Amino acid sequence: MITTTKPALAAITLALAGALNGPVRAQEPVTDEPATLDSLGSLAPIEVDSLRLTTDILTTPAAVDVTEGQDVQQGRRKTQLDNALNRTPGVYANNGSNFAQNLRVSIRGFGARSAFGVRGVRVIVDGIPETLPDGQAQTDTIDLGAVERLEVLRGPFSALYGNATGGVIDVTTTTPGSGPVDRAELTAGSNGYRREEVASARRLDDWGYAITASQLDLDGYREHGRVKKQQITGKLERDVGTTGTVRVITRILDAPDTLDPGGVTRATARADRRSARDANIAFDARQSASQQTVGLVYEDQLTEQQAYQANLFYTNRDFIQFLPFEDGGVVSYDRDFFGGGIQTTRFDDLFGRENQLVAGVDVQIQQDDRQRYDNIAGERGILGLDEDQTATSVGVFAQNVFSVTPSLDLTTGLRYDYLDFDIDDNFPVSAADPDDSGGRTYHEVSANAGLSYAWRDDQRVYFNIANAFESPTFTEFANPAGNGGFNDNLEPQKAVQYEVGAKGSLNDVARYQISAFWIDVRDELVVFNNTGARDFFENSGRSRRKGIEAKLSGQLTEQLSATAAYTLASYEYRQFVDVNGNDYAGRDLPGLPEETLFGELAWRSEGVGFAVLDMRYASSFFADNANTAKIDHAWVFNGRIGRTIPSADERVTVYLGVDNIFDEVYFDNIRINAFGGRYYEPAPDRSFYAGLSYEL
Repeated sequence: MITTTKPALAAITLALAGALNGPVRAQEPVTDEPATLDSLGSLAPIEVDSLRLTTDILTTPAAVDVTEGQDVQQGRRKTQLDNALNRTPGVYANNGSNFAQNLRVSIRGFGARSAFGVRGVRVIVDGIPETLPDGQAQTDTIDLGAVERLEVLRGPFSALYGNATGGVIDVTTTTPGSGPVDRAELTAGSNGYRREEVASARRLDDWGYAITASQLDLDGYREHGRVKKQQITGKLERDVGTTGTVRVITRILDAPDTLDPGGVTRATARADRRSARDANIAFDARQSASQQTVGLVYEDQLTEQQAYQANLFYTNRDFIQFLPFEDGGVVSYDRDFFGGGIQTTRFDDLFGRENQLVAGVDVQIQQDDRQRYDNIAGERGILGLDEDQTATSVGVFAQNVFSVTPSLDLTTGLRYDYLDFDIDDNFPVSAADPDDSGGRTYHEVSANAGLSYAWRDDQRVYFNIANAFESPTFTEFANPAGNGGFNDNLEPQKAVQYEVGAKGSLNDVARYQISAFWIDVRDELVVFNNTGARDFFENSGRSRRKGIEAKLSGQLTEQLSATAAYTLASYEYRQFVDVNGNDYAGRDLPGLPEETLFGELAWRSEGVGFAVLDMRYASSFFADNANTAKIDHAWVFNGRIGRTIPSADERVTVYLGVDNIFDEVYFDNIRINAFGGRYYEPAPDRSFYAGLSYEL
């Protein structure tokens, strides 16, 4: 049973109950409200692309969720994606305060092991992959001020994208069609937070553009937590012929000085929540990153029944990180990531029934020129590792949707992946330092099948089964017995999922979704750290994930809406004896709360303003495989209010926000299986911010 002493919980619970069960009525759409109602006041269809087919979210036989741009942006700090992602059941995103570690995202328990960045989840931005062939991704290049739409596909049904067991995060940034708009925004707040943004979007006959530029400065809640970064997100579009569109996409990141306060023991956190780990200060733990991405996307129709899309992209990332230890404590790489893909979609009749088929090829190459140096009190010391790392991925996929009857759709998908890892050791070979060159190659087949049945026009039930694989990344391949090369004992993890669910609308003004899943995983990739220096990885044998996810959103009045999302899940090792001989069978996977709850009440009125109150609950969980370090549950409430001052040709909005209203003491990030019990990264206490947006 969930209990809390927070004074506002009863009010929030009653309000959400009203949203979910109380009377609702239709409304006329307004600019500041969610784009979920059509001109007649009923729910407009929501289309999703996460299954590589543009289809109605209601008919997809999988758990898919859509978050619109205003829920990401309106009156928010716009620093990390965690607030937007935690609206989705089955998703647990944390570490929103330590930018040097990057956001940690878990979908149905996959991705929680990540020491840096995102693992087990495919990240796509405007059709261009952010996830590398080896399976790792960063979200630091995603500017929240440019996010127009966020799709999340949960579970291994996402296998059509390859090398991921958790799901897909598909981000769409501002499009030219969102204009005409010219906007400038300034925001400042607690802990030295400052953010400036300018944005513009226009359609000019056959041409269109959209651009967002921002700068973030944050001193940080904790000591040694400063971050500064600049970002540019841009699109240039041109119509070609009567049906074609060519789109040039670019994203630029410059984050020259991002400090890492590190994880501390519970005793240190209790004594001073703002303190950094002593070693992080002594070794000046920090990172510097710059990244440039350019992509070209072309879409067109061959006939009325057939469309196709092709893309090419190139990304360069220059990165250096100073870790809080001496031996190999400086990681540096210069990365080239490039490739492309093509897919075609055909709409036909098969046996007199509607049929949609999408098929295509993805080709991606990752080349890392990587070095490790000693960290001498925050300065780069002698070279200890010099490698050229190359990952090549080729994927061939097909997905088909066949209408067995007018009410029953069958979706089937198949993907083959060729994945090759190569490391060339450039460091001088000696008896003490043998040649660590090597390689691994995988040939993997992923498949899925799902049924979706409409028992009413606006009500569906579905079932799916899918399998997926997830390879170790280059970082995770590191051999604990050497300086580099491959850990020959490490295997990719494999997952098989069974899912049943229902989704639909209520009275044409509310939507619901509920799903139950069961996932068996073999060779789960698990982090361990025996020395206090770098992390290494091992396979855990077998594990199991099972749970229930639910979401309900709707309108109480013309201006007042409510959203609630709930997850109840179990994540458990079934067979696991670690490298030290410890048997963890029956223990919970660390870093994953069994229960999460999100709730929101939002009032929005065109030409007047907005007021939003949201809350997030995460139950207790463990920080280590042995389940000896327990993390307490947490309730976190946030609020924001804004006033819009319209005029003939311009609009000014002033807003105020409060995060962690009731000053909950909790941890923003947990470093799983960290050496010496240094699991804990305290979250900020109550903090304030205010902003001003000027729009032409």
